[in-house]
Amino acid sequence: MLGFRVCVLWLCSVCLLNQANAAEVTLSLDNGQYKVPAIVNVPVSPAPVPAVVLLHGTASHKDEVGNLYKRLAAALESAGIASIRIDFAGTGDSTVSYRQYTLNNAVRDARLALNYMLNHASVDASRIGVVGFSQGGLIAQLLIARSPEIQSFVAWSSVADDGIGSFEPLFEAHYETAKQNGFVTQQYSWRAPLDFSVEWFEQIKQQRSLSDMANYDGALLAIAGSADQVVNPQAAIRLIEASNAHPAQAVIIKDASHIFNVLNNTASQDEQLLELTRRWLLQTL
Repeated sequence: MLGFRVCVLWLCSVCLLNQANAAEVTLSLDNGQYKVPAIVNVPVSPAPVPAVVLLHGTASHKDEVGNLYKRLAAALESAGIASIRIDFAGTGDSTVSYRQYTLNNAVRDARLALNYMLNHASVDASRIGVVGFSQGGLIAQLLIARSPEIQSFVAWSSVADDGIGSFEPLFEAHYETAKQNGFVTQQYSWRAPLDFSVEWFEQIKQQRSLSDMANYDGALLAIAGSADQVVNPQAAIRLIEASNAHPAQAVIIKDASHIFNVLNNTASQDEQLLELTRRWLLQTL
């Protein structure tokens, strides 16, 4: 990949997003096995509008930590861009076990959400984007490999590896137990534990999302935090280098954590993240 831009963003003032309550529609999408909770924001417009699919990260939910996706959806709606955000199996309002969460199932559910927007009467099906956060970025990459409709991709703290990659600590701690029992229970300090299936581990081992990005020639913005202790911020650059994206830009936000300090009321890296994303999608869709 030639000619992409790498930017280190220092803490600075940014335009505050309009966080007024947006008009949201709650849906339940049927994938044939279980219902997928979803929320759709569609701006009022005399002409069809672009749309974006928002894919959350591990152990999170459709609104994301600190309501990052809820806030992004409102900002995009104010900018004339529709969005859909979903709960993957076992998270948020999903009523099934997290053992149903595998890469294959997550991509299927993401594609279900994408199809809903492609067929929405108010959406311009030629202007479609996706945002993926952490493992949601991996799901976005796998979705892109199957979805030529996607013209713009924004990756937040995204995994960018073939195979185990950033999940190595989870494999070292739990893979053998998952193989013996069919699943393993992962504890979290901020939420109830989740049961990871052995199928999730096996599909992570086999996935080749980063290699598949060589076939993507749409727009790509990869944003990471310089203080990310979960996914190395260099993954943002690796993702762009692996792709054929144009335009392409990596942004490293100084002092930002994996979740962009969203739970720190005195920090503004989350606002920088949202504004960068809003501007990018406005420019590329």
